[in-house]
Amino acid sequence: MFTRAKKEQFVLELAERLEKSSLILFTDYKGLNVAQISELRGKLFERYEDRARYQVVKNTLLRLALRKAGYNEEEWANDVHETTAVLMVYEDDPVEAVKIIYDFAKGNKLPALRGFYLEGKYFDESRVADIARLPSKEQLIAMVVGGIAAPISGLAYALNGVITKFLYALNAIKDKKSE
Repeated sequence: MFTRAKKEQFVLELAERLEKSSLILFTDYKGLNVAQISELRGKLFERYEDRARYQVVKNTLLRLALRKAGYNEEEWANDVHETTAVLMVYEDDPVEAVKIIYDFAKGNKLPALRGFYLEGKYFDESRVADIARLPSKEQLIAMVVGGIAAPISGLAYALNGVITKFLYALNAIKDKKSE
């Protein structure tokens, strides 16, 4: 049984995790069985190990922890009701966690996704699909590097072409003189 002291300790620890999280996503887990929750947690663990957590939390304790962590109650008030589970990502790319849970929810028609905080900014549930369609952090970095490298590569190929044509011209002159 949770004593008052244990509840207070739990709220403090949860508030610390919420403060550290780059992603806090509220879901309704009603309808998910233990095997499905374990499968979702397994997918998250496979990608994040201990840097992400999907946790079922009692609403009163979650509300206390969110207030203690400094989140604006007007934003999350409609998301913390009925049965609530929270996905928290502490390190790494939070967008991939949104993709994992979004794809899982589409495949199982559960859990119902609610609002979320991404890097401290609140978004309602209508934005989950938009965030899930974003490229991963690694893909974005590759796109930027490719965009930067493309003009440099183009210049190198152009200069190489000029030098090659010059060498062909010199060889042609040499061949003409040797005849």
